Order: sequence, then structure tokens, then C-alpha cells
Amino acid sequence: MISQIRPNFFFIERGWLNANHFVFNGKQRILIDTGYVSDFEETRGWIEAVGVDLKSVDLIINTHSHCDHVGGNKRIREISGCWISIHRLDKQSIDLRDDWSTWYRFYDQEAEFFPVDDALEGGEMVYLDDLELRIIHTPGHARGGIALYCPKERFLISSDALWDGDLGVLNTIVEGKEAPILAMESLKKIRSWDLRTIYPGHGGIISDPEAAIRKCEEKLKSFINNPKKLGKDHLKKILIWVLLMKRGYRADDFFGYLLRVPWFKAVVDAYFEGRYQELFSNLLEELLARNIIFIQDGCYQTSVKS
Repeated sequence: MISQIRPNFFFIERGWLNANHFVFNGKQRILIDTGYVSDFEETRGWIEAVGVDLKSVDLIINTHSHCDHVGGNKRIREISGCWISIHRLDKQSIDLRDDWSTWYRFYDQEAEFFPVDDALEGGEMVYLDDLELRIIHTPGHARGGIALYCPKERFLISSDALWDGDLGVLNTIVEGKEAPILAMESLKKIRSWDLRTIYPGHGGIISDPEAAIRKCEEKLKSFINNPKKLGKDHLKKILIWVLLMKRGYRADDFFGYLLRVPWFKAVVDAYFEGRYQELFSNLLEELLARNIIFIQDGCYQTSVKS
């Protein structure tokens, strides 16, 4: 779904596999985040729908280096020769082709590395013609996560630091045990700005920022006070995301697949003393009962929009 933020600036709401992204069609053609690599042609279609040919793209700004936000970078760069900007910490990971810090290997993701031209820092400004956006460093979900705040229009591009009452998965194995504390500090930064509208990394436009922030704060407090809740949230979110990424998975091998990739065992070891079968069975029972997961033609599928 496409929404116009202001003349020449568009918000494109995708699903939960592909991150939302933004297209600015002014003196420069600027993209903010580029979706998941396997859906590149769909991403191209959305960008062209607001009048931007990929050959004309001048700049990509990434809110962080996870594969659902940078999947189109390499191909758009090859087509257009555009400049790519990302936070300093994520530029380091990309430059080193660090497939662990970027989460690619941890979650068995499909991803392509790409050249980065500019390292962003919190407090810097970026300009979309006369529109000024302030970069806010928002670690927690991602060490190099940024949000972009527009003082003039009082809107925030929050990426995965804040959804509508939730946030992106907190991966304490890769990001460190301090991830929920950092996420709370990032949320406090967001609260400090005068906000009318928030455009999140996944999900629809947030028209009540205070309510969304308050709900997210409550969730983070519960994670900090009860780490097992954080562990379960991690397992559920990524279990669903894997089914989106893999377009479903054979039911007779799904548990076996989870034992072969790093993330599942690492999270269960960290929070649930290695009870792999028990956690898998409990999660599947819950998600099937809630119709978030279903079985079709011998495969687990998810009802969550991709």
C-alpha cells in the first residue's frame, strides 16, 4: 500500500518479510530501505509505481543492515550506480562481509553484500530537497539501527526500533545481553521528540505515537523483568519469519531444519535450558491454535502477510 507523506515523498507499506520503505522523487531520487532480495521484482514495481525508474536512483539510505531492509541494495546499485549510506557500525559489518553481525548466517537468510559509500552518525542531518531529517541512533534491535525524525512535519521513520506497540526481535545472542536495555534507551530518545505520525519498519502508519510508545515500553519492561518472555518472543517471531522467508516448510522436516541452523538452538539454550522438542511443540501448538500457522499440502504455512 502506498501513502503520500508529502509531495514527492511516499511511504510503501509491505508485509513482515519485506520491510516498509520510502521513495523520494525530488531533485534527487532517494530510497530508504529496499526490501528482501527474493522479492526484488515486486520492490521494483512499488518504486516504479510512484514514478521512479531504478536507473535514476541517486541514493539509498538504510535504517540498518538486516536482510529485509537491504535486499535490493546490490541490484539497484548495479542498475543506477547510486550512493549507499548506512550507520557507521553497520558499514563496518558490511565492509567486512560479516555474515554473523548482519544476522545473515545466524538466521540462514538469503542476502547479498553490497558496497557502502557513507557512514552515518546519530545527530547528522539528511536532506530531501527542503525537507530536513535528523538521524537518531537507535540500537537494541540492531547495533547500527537508525530512525529519521522530521522536525518540520513532526513525523518519525522509526524502522524496527518501534512498531505499533511492539518492536523488532531482540537478538541477545548476536547483539548482546544489553539489547533490551539499549532498546529501552532508544525508545526514550524517540519519546523525547515532538511526534504527530510514525512510519514503522513493519506494519501500518501510527497516528497515536504516545500509545504505541507506551505499549512498547510495557513490553520491554516485561522482557527485562522476565527474560523468558523475551526468549519466547524471539522464537515466535523468527519461527513465523522463517515460514515467510522459505514460503512454507515441509512439516515432517521443520523441526529437523530448526536444529540445523544456528538461531533456534542458540535461543533455546540461552533461555530454556536446551529443551528443543518441548519448545518447538509448545510454540507450534500455540501458533496453530491461533491460526497464525496452518498445515497445507504437508507443509507449515503462515497466515501472516509477507
